[in-house]
Formats: sequence, structure tokens, C-alpha cells
Amino acid sequence: MKKSYALIAIILVLLTPSQSVASGETIGSISHIHHIKAFGKQVLLGTHEGLFAYIDKDTVKRLGDENFDIMGLSTSGRTLFASGHPGPGSKLPEPVGLLRSTNTGKSWSKVSLQSEVDFHLLESSATDIYGIDSRSGNLLHSSDRGKSWSNRGKSTFTDIAPHPTKKQSALALKDGTLFATDSAFVKSRTIPTKERLISLDWINGQLMAAASKSLLRSTDNGATWKTIKGFSDEIVTITQSKELIVVVTPNQIQISRDQGKSFTSK
Repeated sequence: MKKSYALIAIILVLLTPSQSVASGETIGSISHIHHIKAFGKQVLLGTHEGLFAYIDKDTVKRLGDENFDIMGLSTSGRTLFASGHPGPGSKLPEPVGLLRSTNTGKSWSKVSLQSEVDFHLLESSATDIYGIDSRSGNLLHSSDRGKSWSNRGKSTFTDIAPHPTKKQSALALKDGTLFATDSAFVKSRTIPTKERLISLDWINGQLMAAASKSLLRSTDNGATWKTIKGFSDEIVTITQSKELIVVVTPNQIQISRDQGKSFTSK
């Protein structure tokens, strides 16, 4: 497989795991990419071999020395939260529970749920953290940055977007349908949409979503949506920071530095 096409298989988690830890020199050296997150001016990759910065379609850079399988990854300001499994040589517990980094993955500190929880879906805001535990299938919520948790029971949400500033308020997706809550999913309600949504991201008051090949923006908490950009391929996921909007398709990672007016792929 040519390296320029390796991203397709990696994003869809179809490559056979490599026999050794990735060198971090090429994107083809990573066996699985589980999450792609915009973080400031960087695009971060949560992978089977740890945390990497995406440079271009052929090049990635390892961030930090901790080798663990990052199954869940979220950003909150300048803080990263992660979950998953320890890798070879790691002294982290199995599973790692919730970890936090305030130096872009150079080091990680244990927050909670060590040896208990493996979050595969993990989303955070300034006030709340939501995670779906892969072992139990339960949705957990924390209102104190991960120190303590409340169990909301079984969950089939495929994406969650916490409100950037409003406590216990969030949106979520299930089978393309949009749900809203003001009680951290003690109760939730559906929001009718014309589009079948596949990915959500909500920061700094800007709510964005993907539907098929379109990038959408809402200014009324998801009640209505406006298409801001169409793509030639189906969108896999979207992510944003103050500086970037990132749209991931099976073929490439496309990045906008002007709030969605234009996109370039590396």
C-alpha cells in the first residue's frame, strides 16, 4: 500500500497491527488511529502506539514517551484527557482509566478509574466530562474534571458534544438523530433535523456537525443548520479548536484556518 493511501485504512481502523512500536516518522508506521483531534494549531492523533501530531499525509511526530493504546481522547482548553490500555513497557494500570496531560502529552497524570474503566468515547468541556465505558457500555458523567463520576446506564450514543460553558448541557447523536440534555443525560429530548448527522463538535459557542458530505454550522443550539462546505467524499468525523476546523474523510485530512472558508489537505 502506498503511503499516500495509508490514511484511508488507518482512519477506518483496517490495517493489520504492526509488529513493533511505531517510529512516528511516517503515518504508515502507525497501526491504528482511534481519534483525530484539533488542539490549538495542531492536529493530534490518538493511536494504538500513543499520541502523535499529524504533520502531513506521510509524516507524524510522536508526542511524549508514554506508550499506551489511546482508545479515548478529548480536549478541554490546553488540557488533554485520555483513556485506554497500557502498551509494552508501560507502568500504567490495565485499563488506564482517565488520564490528564497539561503539556501536550509529554507526561500524563492519573485522574480516576484506574484499573476500572476503558473509555472509547470521551468528550470534555470547561465544566463536564462524558465517557462511555467499553466494558459495561455505560455512560458516565463527571462535573468536577474527572474526580468523581455519575453512572447514567447503558448508552448507544455515537457522539457527544458538551456545551462549552453551560453545566450539564450537551448534545448527542444516536442513529443520526440529535438529542439534547440540560441534566447531563438524566433526561434528554430529540431535536428534529432534516439531516442525518454523523459527527458533532461544540467549542467557543460554535456548534458544527457533519452530514454525509456536508459540513454544517448551527447558531441556535442545533435547532437549524446551514451548510458551510461540501466535500467530494463522505465525512468520517470533524473536530475543531480556536485555530482550526478539521474534516476527516476516508481519503484525507482537510484543515481550515479561516473558520471554514477554505480547506487544504496535506
